[in-house]
Amino acid sequence: MQRNRALIAFGIAWLSALVLSWWLYRTSTSPQAPDVVRIVAAAKDLPIGKRLEASDLKMISVDRKDVPKGAILKTAEIVDRAVAVPMATSEAVLASKLAGKGSGEGLTALIEPGMRAVSVQVNEISGVSGFIQPGTRVDVLFTRVFSNGDAATATILQNVKVIAYGHQLDPATKVDARDAKPTVATLLVTQEQAERLVLAEQRGRIQLVLRNTLDGLITEATEPVQSNDLGIDEPIRQKSVPAAPRPAPVAAPAPVQPAPPAKAAPPPDEGVKVKIYRGDKVTEEAFK
Repeated sequence: MQRNRALIAFGIAWLSALVLSWWLYRTSTSPQAPDVVRIVAAAKDLPIGKRLEASDLKMISVDRKDVPKGAILKTAEIVDRAVAVPMATSEAVLASKLAGKGSGEGLTALIEPGMRAVSVQVNEISGVSGFIQPGTRVDVLFTRVFSNGDAATATILQNVKVIAYGHQLDPATKVDARDAKPTVATLLVTQEQAERLVLAEQRGRIQLVLRNTLDGLITEATEPVQSNDLGIDEPIRQKSVPAAPRPAPVAAPAPVQPAPPAKAAPPPDEGVKVKIYRGDKVTEEAFK
């Protein structure tokens, strides 16, 4: 009797283990209900400055753990906002990739609050052979030529963002480097920087210097570089001494002619002398 009880208990334990193992297997191998989130994505390639319409957007499903920060959950939230960063088809639309509400479209959508957009004329040389692109960073050099013919150059702006080159806003569209026609580069600057830049264009010549976009170092202002800093001093011109006039050739002296003998001066006219006798006295009188 006791033996039967032991067999029954062993059978029940074995059956329980079998059921538990089957349940664990089904639980681990059965597909889990996906935990997804619907977010807004680009329905087509969206260029920078584009004002979004409903047809430009679509909804995509993303695992909740893979939802990017700043994702948009409703298309109505971003319609009429402008694109600040180019987006590809099916790319998630993030708040950081859009301009602020009411900021307009095109170039105005790229102007951050408190900043100004100033365009400067450049050519193949001052535009770094056309390698200036929207989104690149530049320094601005100012060169002034003085009235005495000397010149000086100084850095007036550093780490300035280029938001447009000509009418181009999209960094993905490359500018033909062989195009040497003068164009304009639009820089994103503060109010004070805009004033300095406009004044520099009026008083001299500016040059853009391309820099690494990862290099945000701002150096301290230094003294303007002048010609003598390059080892090219103005040559000292010595005053020329006027040459002494050459003496005129001396002509041979003419032969001296003997002077004619001087004529003897006529004796002075003494008039007529008359002797007068008076007795034993004799007097002489002259009459002229």
